Amino acid sequence: MSVLTLHTLDSTPETSKALLQSSIDNFGWIPNQSAYMSESPSLLGAYQRAHDLFIDSSLNEEEKAVVWIASGVENNCTYTIQAHSFIALTNGVKNCVVDAIIHDPTKLNARLLALHRFTLEVIHCRGQLNKAAIDAILQAGFNKQSMLDVILGVSQKNMSILLNSIAKTELDERFNLTTFQEFKQMTEV
Repeated sequence: MSVLTLHTLDSTPETSKALLQSSIDNFGWIPNQSAYMSESPSLLGAYQRAHDLFIDSSLNEEEKAVVWIASGVENNCTYTIQAHSFIALTNGVKNCVVDAIIHDPTKLNARLLALHRFTLEVIHCRGQLNKAAIDAILQAGFNKQSMLDVILGVSQKNMSILLNSIAKTELDERFNLTTFQEFKQMTEV
C-alpha cells in the first residue's frame, strides 16, 4: 500500500488539476505515476516539462529508449522499464533493441552501447562526470547537445523513479507489454 494517494481529477490538489487534465488531453488517460505525483503540483509540473523537453531533444527514439529504460533497469524501477518499453515499441523501436537494453546491453550496436554506458555514468557519477566518460560519448559520434540531453533524460527519470519508490506505483493496464504484443500481432496479419 502506498503512502501517497492515487489521485483523480476530483481528488487532486486544485493546482494539479490542469496538469492531470493535460495527461488526459495528451495520452487519453491519467497514468498512475502522474496520479501519485499530482500530490505535488511542483513535482508534476517539473516532470511534465522535463518530459516535453526530452521528447524534443536531439536524441532519436532508440536513443531516448536507451536513456529511459537503462535508468529504470539501473534503479530497479519496474514501472519505468515497462512503461518506457511500451512507449519505445509504440514509437517504432525494434523489440530486439528494447530487449537488449533490459537484458544484455552488449547486444546493442556500438553507438547505442556507448550511449548506454554514458547513461550509467550519469546515473552513478554523484555529480562529477569524469573526462573519460565525456570523451567516450563524443567519440561515439554524439555531439555536445546530445551529451547534455542525456543528463536531462536521466534527471527526468530520477524524479519519477524516486516517486515510484515511494508510491509503489502499479503498472497501468495500457503499459502491459503482453497486451501490446497481442495487439501488434493482430495488426500485422
